[in-house]
Amino acid sequence: MASSLHRALVTGGAGFIGSHLVEGLLERGIRVTVLDNLSTGRLENLPKGSVRFVEGSILDEAVLTDAVEGASAVFHLAASVSVPASVENPLESLRANAHGTAMTLEAARKAGVRRFVYSSSSAVYGERPAMPKREDYLPDPISPYAAGKLAGEEFVRAYAACFGMECVSLRYFNVFGPRQRADSPYAAVIPIFLARIREGKPLQVFGDGEQTRDFTFVTDVVRANLCCLDAERVNGGAYNIACGEQVSLNQLIEEM
Repeated sequence: MASSLHRALVTGGAGFIGSHLVEGLLERGIRVTVLDNLSTGRLENLPKGSVRFVEGSILDEAVLTDAVEGASAVFHLAASVSVPASVENPLESLRANAHGTAMTLEAARKAGVRRFVYSSSSAVYGERPAMPKREDYLPDPISPYAAGKLAGEEFVRAYAACFGMECVSLRYFNVFGPRQRADSPYAAVIPIFLARIREGKPLQVFGDGEQTRDFTFVTDVVRANLCCLDAERVNGGAYNIACGEQVSLNQLIEEM
């Protein structure tokens, strides 16, 4: 697939993970179109003059049609990723994460896109205590955000089955790295901790600090996405993208 890929569309490409993926694609000599509404992404995350940028929403059919034109592959990262916001406004979260994914899939199908890579989340597993999480575990979403991401996975699977599209879902675990914002309502624990350390403020930990996370560096997530281009075939399945090592918040603080 990779050898025949001339242009890729990255939705959410001006964001934290998306901008790193854009760089990875450009390093391969692949032309990139970025579709982003800049609600959390930043233009300064993108290399100047190297990408075609389309500002707009995945919920806008005309914008999607324009953005996907000429693409052989779509990397769908655009989403509303805040769990608290999804609880506060479940329908808005559903529109972005489930309906938005369905619209992106349909635009890709109509444009003749060959491969579709969907960014999902480990949140689909819920609070299942067993570690490590395995793909054959039944999902158990406990937030509107997680339910929407799981619905997106099912749309991906359905498009692979009904239309023969080469689709795959990637479930990310606690991604961290450069360009991750601590001042965002979507901020994760590592950038928040680092910001408080820089400001000389005490770190806030809820509970005993022994709760664990599987932290995954952003370049590993990029590698996983690029592997989806290199794979001879993909079949609509969902795969975990993780480090495979559990780190407690207390351990994280000690390392910092």
